[in-house]
Amino acid sequence: MPTRGGWSLLIGGLLVAASGRLLGPLEFIVAGLVAVTAVAIAVAVRRTRPSQLTISRRLSNSRVEAGKPIQVDLEVHNLGRRKTPLLRLNDSISSTRGVKLSLAPIRAGESTIAAYRLPTTRRGVIRLGPVDIEDVDAAGLARSGRTFGSFTTLLVHPPIEFVPEARILSGHDPMMGDQQKQALGISDEEFDGLREYQSGDDLRKVHWPSSARYGDLLVRRFQPPRHGRLTLVIDTRPPGDDDDVLDITTSIAASIASSVLNAGDSARIQTTEGRSTNVISGAPRILEALEFLAMLESGGPDIHVSVPAPGGRVVVISADPRLLERPVARAGLARRLHASALITVDPAGWSPQAPPGAGGHGWIHLTGPGQISPAWRGLWSRKPVTT
Repeated sequence: MPTRGGWSLLIGGLLVAASGRLLGPLEFIVAGLVAVTAVAIAVAVRRTRPSQLTISRRLSNSRVEAGKPIQVDLEVHNLGRRKTPLLRLNDSISSTRGVKLSLAPIRAGESTIAAYRLPTTRRGVIRLGPVDIEDVDAAGLARSGRTFGSFTTLLVHPPIEFVPEARILSGHDPMMGDQQKQALGISDEEFDGLREYQSGDDLRKVHWPSSARYGDLLVRRFQPPRHGRLTLVIDTRPPGDDDDVLDITTSIAASIASSVLNAGDSARIQTTEGRSTNVISGAPRILEALEFLAMLESGGPDIHVSVPAPGGRVVVISADPRLLERPVARAGLARRLHASALITVDPAGWSPQAPPGAGGHGWIHLTGPGQISPAWRGLWSRKPVTT
């Protein structure tokens, strides 16, 4: 079909030809017919000789923190026997108008890459594709379009702040079983010292160098691993159901979960209405938590009976302003959720320049990013949340 310039030339040519017909000058008719013919030939060429292309998309990373840009590369390969015309691309992006790019003609058998930077302002899942491509002739009079179903999904997870690794003060969790041992690289063969040989002991556990020095058989002593488990409960009741508030609370949860897993403990993330991750052990599995947090949406007004999940310690993250003003409300929520600690946030005044909030007795109040790190290490030395 004609481009905007092609339509202008076509209409102008028809008007000039009509003027020549009415007024008599043959030159007007010829000029008008030349313009109309040029547009018609351009349209016919674009329809009969479409470019033969393949398109692939590459991302610099399939997961990225909210607020950080990511590079997208569109590789276009010319499969045809002749050079392509000018190409115009529109890469569709969910909830936006997409990204428009122009490519110079590509020689037969060659490829070129169209790259752009994609900003990520909010957590969530961004779907890229399909790609719409238009062939535009050299004169810019006609174009032909096609759609390539190249689809890619980008996970934008909440920002992760550095939180010092601090072990959760909790004993061995029998509910974890072999999953915990395997994920952390721990087995029942965890060395704990030596003891004298007893009848029935496995001879493979005898420590021969020490036995030779001691003059009697000594065997290695083992004990089961002791690792803590933390459940992070995000309060998604109003006002915690607002997207801006969830951006803050999910970032705090992601930061703490990352710290817990890096320290060798286990973590689970729940919401007050009952949505939950599995119990996660091992730092590489933080991706499961990040995916859960990236897609987390608003919840209902009540706390589900299944919250919190049994086992381990509980930390609650809430934006309820009543918790800041009323110690009794803090203690009540802590009792209901069996919480060892309560983290409250102030979304209205959330700012990197905001001074640290109040806290104490198992309670941390945050007013801006960067404040969780200094407060986390000493959290378990404080008393539980009280009135």
